[in-house]
This record gives sequence, structure tokens and C-alpha cells, in this order.
Amino acid sequence: MNWGEPIDLYCERTDAGLWSEPFNALSNLGFLLVAMLLWRQARGRGRDLQLLNALIFAIGVGSLVFHTVATRWAALLDIAFIGIFVLIFHQRFQVRVLGVGKAKAWMGTAAFVVLAALFGLAVRTLPPLPLNGSEIYLPPFALLLWCAIAARHLRPAASRWLLRAGGLFVVSLACRTGDAMLCDIWPAGTHPGWHIVNAAVLYCCMGALLSCASPRRA
Repeated sequence: MNWGEPIDLYCERTDAGLWSEPFNALSNLGFLLVAMLLWRQARGRGRDLQLLNALIFAIGVGSLVFHTVATRWAALLDIAFIGIFVLIFHQRFQVRVLGVGKAKAWMGTAAFVVLAALFGLAVRTLPPLPLNGSEIYLPPFALLLWCAIAARHLRPAASRWLLRAGGLFVVSLACRTGDAMLCDIWPAGTHPGWHIVNAAVLYCCMGALLSCASPRRA
């Protein structure tokens, strides 16, 4: 595989130029803004929250690189930061919100990885879905809803934050899925909405952890 091969996935890109996706690139500033807003809120609340906040910043940088360079290695960088955030968030959610031990929480996260991999294999055996590649984000969406349900009695405030995140995630998925479908109508595409709304999703996810004022286990 040629990791330096150019990739053209979104209707805003019309050539291999560095700034062929200006809206897709600049909309990643939403992640950087959210990271800055959360930095003070997470200060003194635990290194795990600071790590997650740093990953939000990294998601913005990784996506910015991908939407400018637009190569296979940049796409991998983009997805990698998102995946790492999802896994660490899930582990810390179990510890901070559900009060699960660290080892058991990692086992729960490993179980999610297995289920997500099985979902990915199942999708490959089916005819292509009209989701513009967004099916890879369905397991994290399902995980988000599971977290909201799991927290509803123990930590209602955290559950409300996660339900907001779930509702916003539906909007962001619609933006990502509709990008290719609406090129003829809106040449700039709807992918910038995926970035901007997802920045709000991540803010809500962090809000769920921050709402637990007295962490059970840091």
C-alpha cells in the first residue's frame, strides 16, 4: 500500500492541492476551541481528564492534517486519534461514572473492541451501505447510547450530558453521510458540519465526566 497516495473523499476537494478543502480544514478549529474551553475546567480534576482533553486537541490537529495533505497516512492519523479517545473515554467512564475497578474497566473496553471488530467484519460481507463510509462510527454511537443508559440512575447528570452527545452525534453523522449526496446542490459539502457538531459531541462527553464532582476512583 502506498501511504503517500492522495485521497479524494469529499466533494469540496477538486484537486490534490494543500488548500483544496478550506472549509473542511478550518472547521477543525472547533475541536481546538473545545479543547481550550475544557482545559481550565479539567485542571486539577485528574490527569486522565487532561489526557482526554489533549486527545480532543489531537483529533483537531489530525483532521486538519488529513484535510490538507489528504493522503493515506494522514487518514490513518485522523482515525487513530479518534479511536484512542473513544477507548480511553470508555475506560474512564466506567471508572469515574460507574465506579468499576480499573482492570474490570479495561476488560469492558476490550469487549467493545471485539464487538466493534465483529461489526466491521459483518459490514464487509454485506452490500455497501449508503453511508459514505460512516458505518465505522456506528459502534462508537452505540457505545455512547449504552453509556447514557448505564449512567441514568447512578449519575443522572452524566446521563443527560451523554444523551445530548448522542442527539448531536445523529446530526454529525447526517452531515458526514450527506456530503457526497449533496455535491451538485452544495459544492462545499456538508462535511464541515461533521467537524463542528462533533466538537460539541466531545464537549458533552467530557461534561459527563466533569459532572462527577466526587470521582469514585481517579
